[in-house]
Amino acid sequence: MTAACGSIPTRTPPTAITSMPRTTTGVLNQVAERISAGLEAGESAFWLLDRADFSFEARLALVDQAIESLDIQYFIWEKDSTSRLFSHRVIQAADRGVRVRILLDDLTLNGQDGEFSALASHPNISVRTFNPWRSRGNFGRVGEYFLKFGTLNHRMHIKTVIADGQFAMLGGRNLGDRYFGTWDDFVQNDLDIMGSGPAASEVAASFDLYWNSDLSYALADVARPKDAAQALAETREFLQSVYLADREKLQNYPLERSSWDDFFEYLVSNYSAGTGQLGQDLPDVQAARPTQLYPPMLDMLAMAERRVLLSTAYLIPDQAFFDLMVELNGRGVEVILLTNSLASNNHMVAHMAYKSWRKKLLRIGIELYESRDDSVFITEYSTPPTVPAFLGLHSKSIVVDDRYSFVGSPNIDPRSLIINTEIGYFVDSLELADRLTAIIERDISPDAAWRVYFDERGRLRWVSSAGIEKNQPALGLIQRVTAFFIGLLPLRSQA
Repeated sequence: MTAACGSIPTRTPPTAITSMPRTTTGVLNQVAERISAGLEAGESAFWLLDRADFSFEARLALVDQAIESLDIQYFIWEKDSTSRLFSHRVIQAADRGVRVRILLDDLTLNGQDGEFSALASHPNISVRTFNPWRSRGNFGRVGEYFLKFGTLNHRMHIKTVIADGQFAMLGGRNLGDRYFGTWDDFVQNDLDIMGSGPAASEVAASFDLYWNSDLSYALADVARPKDAAQALAETREFLQSVYLADREKLQNYPLERSSWDDFFEYLVSNYSAGTGQLGQDLPDVQAARPTQLYPPMLDMLAMAERRVLLSTAYLIPDQAFFDLMVELNGRGVEVILLTNSLASNNHMVAHMAYKSWRKKLLRIGIELYESRDDSVFITEYSTPPTVPAFLGLHSKSIVVDDRYSFVGSPNIDPRSLIINTEIGYFVDSLELADRLTAIIERDISPDAAWRVYFDERGRLRWVSSAGIEKNQPALGLIQRVTAFFIGLLPLRSQA
């Protein structure tokens, strides 16, 4: 049954209960077998998807070459050209007989029910939404949010793509132009990790857990009748019209299905072998908040004997994290933290909450860096011909003692550690750690970040290759004034 605005939706049991077995034919199977021949028992192969273009190409490659199954899980699926190009390729995969399951958080699905209802009308595509609002209109959603704040405030912040059970990616990137280098306003310095072998199977099992959750609803059960009736044929044409209209800025991406031979040859020759374990939060946000991911993250940090490198878009530690930083410093562990500056941060509330911790972190001996909006490495995250106004940091990664790595979806802030559901890989691999270390060390270099410190009189200063700043770097006076007033609001627990 379809729910009218404000009515109680009836939950239809998932039509596909579990992931399909790994394929035994097809390109992805062939590539995975070549890679597995070089792995030890229990090992997985891992790739860091750092560059914006490479990360988007990886998504298109998996979708284009899948022959049996695609499981796709996202927090945000934007209404822009790269997202519509991805959607169209997903439909083409379904046309080839690939079974597609799409699971979206309902927070940003508002206004897209019709588009995704059309996708769900394809016989090979199922669309479900996580923790949905009963009301589908803007006014009703706002009212319902306040009435059901305890439940609706918990969002699914996970981003995964699993193809044929052979390859799975996860990390910080949602679907949208700013994540793939084609937005003029700004682009994101972000990071995903892709795994093959046991690591891919773990992500597939996690997807099933969310797909079968009591908070996972078929979109048809919550969408309004007018949205559910949107035609697939018209939606195909609409999706094409959006990305074809932007073909100039998408000129480095194939607009039609590709063989991706060079991409997969690269995967075969450039993987990092290692043993890994998936960390995740459980989807039952109505129960006492489960925290399966945060404790092992703290355990990983606590293992440090020499050095910790940590990159996070939002740095708002709780007392447990702060106390651990004190302990590590007391044991002589070098701790380097990278987060956004005011200038590079697109989330003003999060920055103002971080600001209250900045001096505390410096006083306990933390080496603190803030990302520059004009980083020389902006070219890694902008896809020609796009020339974005600035670069923001959105990656979430950790390296401990040049051996242990973590890449996933959580920031070091209350929303990630307490409120939202998250996912990430913990990996034991010297080679992967070396590659991740190179990325973070690049991002804290003077051309990419400001080092924050106290001068001889105890005043905060910011130093980089651009010189020394007496005030925190900002995009201008308006941003400084806005930050001041937002800093007066009691929003830090929700940042």
